[in-house]
Amino acid sequence: MTILIKNILLIDGANRPAVKADVLVKNERIAAMGYFPGYKATEIIDGMGAYLAPGFIDINASSDLYLTLFSNPSQKDFLFQGITTIIGGQGGISLAPLLYGSLDLNKFYANPYKINVDWHTMEEFLKTINRRTLGVNFGTLTGHSTIRRALIGDDFRDLTQKELEVFEYILEKALSDGAFGISFDLNFPLTSFTPYKEIKSLLETVRKFKGLFSVKLRNVSDSTVYLKDAKDHFYDSVSEIVNLTKETGVRTQINNFSCLKGFEKDYQRSLELISENSAAADVFFDIHPFDSSIVPLISFLPLWARRGNFSEIIKNLESNDILKKIKKDLLTLKAEEIKIFQAPSNEYLIGKTLKEFSENRDLNYKDGLLELMKLTKLRAELIYKNLSLRRLSEALVNDRSIISSSAPSFNETYPGHKIAESFQISSKILELIFKEKVMPIELAVKKMTSLPARQLGLKDRGMIRENYFADLVLFRESKIETVIVNGKIAVKNGEFQNAFGGKILRREI
Repeated sequence: MTILIKNILLIDGANRPAVKADVLVKNERIAAMGYFPGYKATEIIDGMGAYLAPGFIDINASSDLYLTLFSNPSQKDFLFQGITTIIGGQGGISLAPLLYGSLDLNKFYANPYKINVDWHTMEEFLKTINRRTLGVNFGTLTGHSTIRRALIGDDFRDLTQKELEVFEYILEKALSDGAFGISFDLNFPLTSFTPYKEIKSLLETVRKFKGLFSVKLRNVSDSTVYLKDAKDHFYDSVSEIVNLTKETGVRTQINNFSCLKGFEKDYQRSLELISENSAAADVFFDIHPFDSSIVPLISFLPLWARRGNFSEIIKNLESNDILKKIKKDLLTLKAEEIKIFQAPSNEYLIGKTLKEFSENRDLNYKDGLLELMKLTKLRAELIYKNLSLRRLSEALVNDRSIISSSAPSFNETYPGHKIAESFQISSKILELIFKEKVMPIELAVKKMTSLPARQLGLKDRGMIRENYFADLVLFRESKIETVIVNGKIAVKNGEFQNAFGGKILRREI
């Protein structure tokens, strides 16, 4: 099949100004760029002056975390945004390797018992998912929490030297099988005390395979309810990551590095630290352009109340003395601005605000929040206006930033689908470009294409070049019109074409 996309403004992903051109696609790859007025293609798309860019790459997606790779294989929410590639295995949790075939950590985001897990290794998982049709390309990191929990369960301790050696062996095998690197969540209760030595040792393995180190910062409260807890650690947490990167030489991606309210000065210092060390530490960060984020319910507990495994934390919520202490530490919240995004086994709660939930039970919002924790056993997520837009423009144009969603794609029948639509990054970024002139369009495209491809070590993707895979997006101002995935038209004139052109991607040395 041949596709001719003509009369377009070509943005190639290399941060160069747009140029008028035609692009010819043969089968799954880009055949040529230039002018082909008389070419007889199977399909001709007249761009009529619209922009054509490489398909956007979401370096921090979570469809695997929510298991919607299985329930919603089209991943249409991403396609409608021009996103043709998503990278999962983020936040320390991945679908492989599974030592005992358990997706237990995913229970905080979905019902894992609906999935027939017939794999253990990364190789087996990638073969399994490759047998399914997907609308987008998918690659994954290896989750640190997934492996660590399989090795020692909910034990709240350091790994022994033998356990660390086993971990390194499992990680090396996963990287050999095609994982793009390793992800950590150093704010997750079970892994928040992971020692520097353990992280460094694992990163040295990742560096040997030229993989990526993806990380959520240690001791930083997503909710910003506990500013005193988190502010003392924010800059130090960034410093830790910079130092690890220097010492190991690994490529690093700090996840969800948007500016939390009340952290503006610490955030600026951290940006400066990353920039000052850019020659010695290959540190980038991903950011999404909103004032709200999806926050685990456990983040609304103070740091001291998050110590231990989940069973212990949930048990503590039954103690009146501990509950009194938590309530005393809670700062003022705008309960009407906090919305339930995800609540496995309690889907009827999705979309309700904390204010509505509390008032329905004749509770004030503090008691309502604690009741929600007990009802869901902390298996819930909230949408919370916790981000400061004051630093957004500066962070977006920073040469170390990559634009990502950190979101899943839900099936249209799922209760949280409409809420998830509000986090469509492409339309928001295009709005910031065309209406608010935050940054040049070619720079924004680079941050969603060639830059994440470079971080991941993706070959033949992320730019419009001859013989690159034909992942392409045609857009006009803030409207996505046509999306092509590996030479297949997935979206045309804003409509899904029931095409599943996605591939399973593996890290290549």
